[in-house]
Amino acid sequence: MTAQVEGVPPPVTTVPTVEKTVTETIDSEGRRTVVEEVTETIPGPGVVPPPVVLDPVVVERQLTMEPRIIEAPTEPAGEPLPPDARVYNLETNTVIVKGREHPFVTLPVLFEKETARLLDAESRATLDITAAAILNVLQASPSAVFDIEGHTSTDGDTDFNLKLSGDRAQRVLDELTTRYRVPGSALTAHGYGESFPNHPNGNESDMMLDRRVLVVRTQ
Repeated sequence: MTAQVEGVPPPVTTVPTVEKTVTETIDSEGRRTVVEEVTETIPGPGVVPPPVVLDPVVVERQLTMEPRIIEAPTEPAGEPLPPDARVYNLETNTVIVKGREHPFVTLPVLFEKETARLLDAESRATLDITAAAILNVLQASPSAVFDIEGHTSTDGDTDFNLKLSGDRAQRVLDELTTRYRVPGSALTAHGYGESFPNHPNGNESDMMLDRRVLVVRTQ
């Protein structure tokens, strides 16, 4: 049984469609003629997302950046944002929380649908790179702390999504501490469910991007 995947669209293969037509005729002298025509129709290319591979240099550079105090953003009307607001900037890979800007890395880890079970070897490779980067940062900055954030799309039950995101964040934390020996004191984990979607009114492809796990440097 093939596990369903959340996080990326399934690959779409382009398989040609072959149609065969056989025509049989008999002339006036009783001679039989068989003509076979084969038509091959190749559909347009499917959308096959390329595998997302983390660059170890980029990951370590991002997580080496320390959180910094900035002017807190406001709502469009100029009113201060709520105390629990989180503003994610996908261009700089930073999130602003309570007037502080925190760098983050999005992990291309895949899970079996509606579970916290890691799916494939690519997810393991992602954790290899992430753990190495965190351990290198900790060598230079022993007091650094990283929060593993779990997020979901707005599809589905709110309470289920909240628990699922927390379970996935905790699963990544457990992998980092048990398999890679990242100190537990350097990690926390939180699930935010569907509270902070980047594509709240998006299509299925957009919602797949909202099912994500982040490593955010909080200290």
